[in-house]
Amino acid sequence: MNEQAIVNKRDKSWYKIIQSDEFGAFIPLLLIIIITTIFRPDFFSVGNLSSIIAQLTFMALTALGASLPLMIGKVDISTGRTAGLAGIIMASLVADYGMNIWLAILVGEMCSFLVGCINAILVVDIGINDFVATMGTLYIFGGARYLLVKGYQFSLTDNFLVKVFDKHYLGMPIYFWIMIVIYIIAFIINKKTMWGRKLLAVGDNAEVAILAGINVKKMRREAYIICSMLAGLAGILLTLDIGIGLPENGDGWEFRAIAGAVVGGVSLSGGKGSPLGVFIGISLIFIAENALIFLGVPSTMKIAVQGILMAGAVLFDTYRTNKKVQP
Repeated sequence: MNEQAIVNKRDKSWYKIIQSDEFGAFIPLLLIIIITTIFRPDFFSVGNLSSIIAQLTFMALTALGASLPLMIGKVDISTGRTAGLAGIIMASLVADYGMNIWLAILVGEMCSFLVGCINAILVVDIGINDFVATMGTLYIFGGARYLLVKGYQFSLTDNFLVKVFDKHYLGMPIYFWIMIVIYIIAFIINKKTMWGRKLLAVGDNAEVAILAGINVKKMRREAYIICSMLAGLAGILLTLDIGIGLPENGDGWEFRAIAGAVVGGVSLSGGKGSPLGVFIGISLIFIAENALIFLGVPSTMKIAVQGILMAGAVLFDTYRTNKKVQP
């Protein structure tokens, strides 16, 4: 390969990076950090950024799960309540029944698996509208969290695993490293495996995917199941972090997770998205919210920030989609 060919290849690589959805989400993230740091230099401190990253861990896992139905052109708005249900089930089994915490975690995840199966049956097999179906399970499993509560909190503070979660490893809590490992695995699956390609193919054009021999219903079921299991894991990790089982854990997570995924480049029409983009998107939302606090803006504006970022991402995605289909 001659020198000119190498230069051209590098130019194409840089152009591909600049045109990527991940880069599009990273630029506003970088701008927010720079602008806020100009007015408040302590914003860019190691302590503050570490705190933000630690806080977004649970939402990042939920957003990663929520991105899977979006990639196939569907949506799951029950993720927050699923997270809360898994956490409260795990805490209840340990605090009330003395179950081994590892077994309780497994039971909590199995309950999340069942939630995913129910969503998949309702949406994929019965054919109920995905928004309506998952809104129904949102209220059902959201209410189920409170059936397990007997008027008191489930304390796990004496459990050895909670004490492990209190410690930091390489400057970050263990649940952060768990999240990083899961994101690396998800990135490899998304970019390097046939399953990842099939997932995006289903979202891009289901009819073409069927002609290509892809089992579309199977892919959709798996997307919903994995989505619920990741949300359940996030709820369990949060419960272990705070050491208390609270039924309200997970409230409001679902739309925040979807916002993070969409801001990170996951298309609402399906067929596009990556774990890296999801992580950048959810980081953008958390850092933007934190920046408002540093700049003295009322914390009640957080919801407005989520709405503005998501609306902007949706408008941009709509523009690109329309531009793509134009002759």
